Amino acid sequence: MPTQHLLLASDGNDRIIDADTLEDELVITPPLHTSAGNVIPNTDNHRVAVNKHYCRGKIYAVALDRHAASNEIDDAIDLHHPEPIE
Repeated sequence: MPTQHLLLASDGNDRIIDADTLEDELVITPPLHTSAGNVIPNTDNHRVAVNKHYCRGKIYAVALDRHAASNEIDDAIDLHHPEPIE
């Protein structure tokens, strides 16, 4: 069963990323937008560290591509419902 990683992205598009195992870091490709709003794939990948986050008695894999307070991470977990890792 894949491990779900919650990514809190700098572009505001928080999402769940599935991986075969619990990763130490995720490689993220942020999209570029034209002035007309079209999305252009970006080739500039960057790495985001994955941390364990304790929320409501369970542990989740969370990658922070931006600053987020603990309560904001809890809210993102409630919104996206990732599977806990433990």
